[in-house]
Amino acid sequence: MADTGDDPRRSLTGAVWDIAPRAPAALFAEIDELPPLAVQVLHNRGHDSAEKLQEFMLGPLPPHDPYLLDEMDLAVARIAQAMHKRERVCIYGDYDVDGVSATAMLLETAEALGLDAFPYIPERLTEGYGLHAGAIDAVAQERATLVITVDCGATADEEIDRAAAAGLDVIVTDHHPTESRPAKAAALLNPNAPGSGYPFGGLSGVGVAYKLVQALADEFPEQLPDPERFLDLVALGTVADVAPIRDENRAYVMEGLEWMRASPRPGLRALAEAARRQPEAIRSDDIAFALAPRLNAAGRLASPQLALELLQARHPVRAAEIADELNELNAERRRLTEDVMDAARAMVDGSPVVFATDPGFAPGVVGLAASRLCEEFGAPAFIGAEIDGLVHGSARAPDGFNLRDLLRRQGDWLESWGGHAGAAGFSVLPQNVEALRRGLAQALASLDLPEFTGPRLSADGRVYPRTISWETHQALELLGPWGQEHEEPRLVVENVRIQNTRLVGEDHVVLRFEELARNVEAIWFRHGDQQAALGPGRCVDVAFRLGLRTFRGETRLQMLVDDIRLRPV
Repeated sequence: MADTGDDPRRSLTGAVWDIAPRAPAALFAEIDELPPLAVQVLHNRGHDSAEKLQEFMLGPLPPHDPYLLDEMDLAVARIAQAMHKRERVCIYGDYDVDGVSATAMLLETAEALGLDAFPYIPERLTEGYGLHAGAIDAVAQERATLVITVDCGATADEEIDRAAAAGLDVIVTDHHPTESRPAKAAALLNPNAPGSGYPFGGLSGVGVAYKLVQALADEFPEQLPDPERFLDLVALGTVADVAPIRDENRAYVMEGLEWMRASPRPGLRALAEAARRQPEAIRSDDIAFALAPRLNAAGRLASPQLALELLQARHPVRAAEIADELNELNAERRRLTEDVMDAARAMVDGSPVVFATDPGFAPGVVGLAASRLCEEFGAPAFIGAEIDGLVHGSARAPDGFNLRDLLRRQGDWLESWGGHAGAAGFSVLPQNVEALRRGLAQALASLDLPEFTGPRLSADGRVYPRTISWETHQALELLGPWGQEHEEPRLVVENVRIQNTRLVGEDHVVLRFEELARNVEAIWFRHGDQQAALGPGRCVDVAFRLGLRTFRGETRLQMLVDDIRLRPV
């Protein structure tokens, strides 16, 4: 985005900053054992009383009893039967990181229980999400008699009926909301099923599958003496699926990160090293921004089997080979996403919807492009690619919109659709694309919606330059791990003078400021085009997060810049 000049409200990215007000003075007085900045951050996360702050600092809640999940007894009994009769079992996963992590975990669990198990993960581009008829037939041909789904299956009534007709029992483990129970499922484990009494609905797919592992460990302690060894996979899938980092999820991610650091499985070590991360110091943001995108690139551009093979790899050499391949796929994924976004921007015509389809779009990245365009324009984004004569698309919407309602009203033009208020998928015949675009634009124009005033950036508060220190970083680290509903703190330092800048890599700018310690530098990723506006002597406000950078064995504090505002000259 172009330089916005000296407009004090807008930044170099065009964003308006929303800086949280200071927490009540009484709260700081009541909790004097915590640094004031930690109190401010936790207050912004909803811990707005002394009692809530103290409860948070006591540590995460212990995991809930797995048998609080409805039908857990049925699932365990059916698996015990499979063990006794030496049945062949299929672990049926999803192609994203959540599903692949859960698949790897249940395969290792099945191996420990002595089951003859094999995986089935549908291909994103040719098979799509979830159970489908062709997969059921293929699994039946493999002589399986039991299917355990992970991260899918809660709404697959017809497919589970087909499985039953083929002699297959299906245990469903899923976390997606559903309006009914598949009638012929052997068991349904879903904290978000109708009438569920489970106390926490924020589990990811791998989190639900882990509850099954916990129950099996209770039943078969000799075969599964330490189910906690799977928490690295639980943390991986939970963070990657943007599940809320609260309740038992917080415990799973904290403990899972410890497992990753202490004894990382060969695949995760190799992937971290390929992404230039330290396995021994892995954090939740490393999962979100380095490991998960590379694992997801397998399903988007190649095959999810590649990601599964990496998680199951036991030999470091093979793990390194797969990690390098995933690294290359991720670089291609970034390039293809940018190509789709550039083309989609050119199709934006002032209507209240971002809508773009093209036979040349890479199908595996349309969801990523829709998400980023939705954020950029503050409007629902619908991006589609043509596959075998049908346009398959992804839609994303900001808060305040409901994609389910929007797509339902366009049912005459759609071949299929589904999803949630903020994220959905759809398919449409090429000859109906223009009618769908017009219908969506008209539907949105008829709504009483607030005017979009540009992107916004939220920050936890203002800090003085001297606050940017090791001590502050360590105090904030005690509040982690970070993730959905417990976001990493973003701070603002105002009116600091640029000492110098330099470009690094392909498009990153490194800055030093006169008021900061000499060993503290800032980096603004993918904003090298802004270097000209950031000349030495220029005073700026900086929105940033605190991180660490290790180079040649030396670790330094680093400001990870999210945005910069120019101060009036």
